Amino acid sequence: MKTKWKTLSGEKIDDIQKFVDASTREGQEVHIGTDSLQSGKFTQFVTVVVIHTPMKGGRVAYARDVVPRIGSLRHRLMDEVWRSVNLAIGLTCRGAMTIHIDANAQERHMSSRYLQELVGLVVGQGFKALWKPDSWAASHAADHVIRTRGKLPRDGDVAAA
Repeated sequence: MKTKWKTLSGEKIDDIQKFVDASTREGQEVHIGTDSLQSGKFTQFVTVVVIHTPMKGGRVAYARDVVPRIGSLRHRLMDEVWRSVNLAIGLTCRGAMTIHIDANAQERHMSSRYLQELVGLVVGQGFKALWKPDSWAASHAADHVIRTRGKLPRDGDVAAA
């Protein structure tokens, strides 16, 4: 099944590589992040590609995927990061790519237990890793999309998503 990409304005993107090529200039960094949301029997993932131009804004593309509920926090965080890394592996760009991890280093957060493993996954594939509070692509851009754009399917209808 082909991933469906859109811009924040709702424009459909047929090819994410062409979007990145058209949106980046030499030296611009591409930021990739994924966030997830549990709802009923489903886990919804949103992956964003952000091409940021300092002082001018940027371009954002996103893709959504809905799967049966993932109960384990570690499994869900690993899935988020792997979705971002897998996309980055398949993309080429003129600048560097940074993967944003939606996990917090502060020990009072449960996600801190898995941060070293998540960073290792990203860095082991040759990408720069950012985590909270610096992981704005995952914790702000993807979070915004997941909470404001679209609803999850009714229970029992994963294929509709």
